[in-house]
Amino acid sequence: MKKSFTDQQIVDGLQSKQVAITEDIVTYLYEQCQRNITNLVTRKGGSEDDANDLFQETILAFLQNVWTSKYQVHHDAKVTTYIYGIASNLWLKEWTKRNAVNQRHEKYSRNQLLNDRSPEEVLIDEDELRSAWALFGKLGKTCQDILTAFYFDKKTMQEIADDFNLGTADNAKTRKYRCIQALKKLVTTP
Repeated sequence: MKKSFTDQQIVDGLQSKQVAITEDIVTYLYEQCQRNITNLVTRKGGSEDDANDLFQETILAFLQNVWTSKYQVHHDAKVTTYIYGIASNLWLKEWTKRNAVNQRHEKYSRNQLLNDRSPEEVLIDEDELRSAWALFGKLGKTCQDILTAFYFDKKTMQEIADDFNLGTADNAKTRKYRCIQALKKLVTTP
């Protein structure tokens, strides 16, 4: 028999941090929310795997909000509505990130087509670009994300500080500098 929970029971059960209760509640939330989240993701260009990943991220964010008392039961909005809102925001970030990557690739491809160069020159440039991306890939994930946010996404230092929980724009600037130094070291190391 399927279990059913009120919003208050969901919050109280999750705050108890009892494994069995938490598992029952997460199963219930999956049954209540998964179809809407899958529809959201697939309508916006994602796959069912993307939707499953997003659901897991969403539930983790919701659990964190409940456990830190950031979320309280409201009589004007259901838990499922709140969860759908988290999913929408997370998918918007992911979709924006993917769109930015696609735009960079398209821009690069267009530039390559516009240049009137020999095939050998194009191959050399592509090889250099692959080498550069290989070095970039050796950086830590956080450094890659910070440098991408600054140079490609054109985010301000304050936006980067907010996105990566660095506190201030000065902290973001210092972190970006360290990432650049790490990249320079990779370039100069044989």
